[in-house]
Amino acid sequence: MSLRNLSLVLEYDGSRYQGWQRQSTGKTIQGIIEGVGERILQEKITLYASGRTDAGVHATGQIASFTTFNSMSVEAIKKAFNSLFPSHLRVVDVLEAPLSFHPRKSAVRKIYVYVFSPSPSPVFWQPFVYSFSPRDFNLDLVKECLSLLKGTYDFTSFSSSKGGGTSVRTIYSIQIEEKPRGLLRLWVEGNGFLYNMVRIIAGELWKVGMGKKKPEEIKFMLEHPSRSFNRLVLPSRGLFLMQVCYPPNFNPYQNLQLVDEGWVVPLWREKAL
Repeated sequence: MSLRNLSLVLEYDGSRYQGWQRQSTGKTIQGIIEGVGERILQEKITLYASGRTDAGVHATGQIASFTTFNSMSVEAIKKAFNSLFPSHLRVVDVLEAPLSFHPRKSAVRKIYVYVFSPSPSPVFWQPFVYSFSPRDFNLDLVKECLSLLKGTYDFTSFSSSKGGGTSVRTIYSIQIEEKPRGLLRLWVEGNGFLYNMVRIIAGELWKVGMGKKKPEEIKFMLEHPSRSFNRLVLPSRGLFLMQVCYPPNFNPYQNLQLVDEGWVVPLWREKAL
């Protein structure tokens, strides 16, 4: 039997887990998937992800991979995983990937969405949306800030202290989408993100909308990178990892499409034949 590298597209409700990374105590996504995988394949597996989502952060398109000598078909592996997973974790697709493919090292871009609402959300949406008390929220002023954040900057001012290396990142696209029932989706696409970067960007934009900060202050934070600013980190419950982008030689989503079904964010679903 030859070694295979299998890619997984995963969706999960992050409010049920202590984050992605395997831990000695606490329920984690990596821990559950590896445990189920070893039960199915009858061999030890090590799961690699595009990134380690924090406790409470959700994913509709997390990419993970593992190697195996097992010859089960990808269809059978997907079905077996989903039959043993809890209801808040699901494999959307499984593909044969090149042995050189690595979910994190091969990635070139990521897309996150932060969902918030300036009005009370339905009870069933509360684990997935940051809602705040109704009052005047200046969305036009928030939109003025989006062009300021687009580009290559040192994003230290929009990150929490964790890890080393450069703080320079590129945001290729950032936009706010207005949806029915008062939902606002903040889409951010970049070549990488610092710790808490999207949640802080969302928090600072929220402050602008609420009249607690001016757009020129956002510009000042970009021009003077520092964690000494008073920043707001919005709760993890509103953050979704939507998509991880890779070079054209391999696309883990090749059998899927994003479908807006009227939920808080679009979901990956099989392409219609």
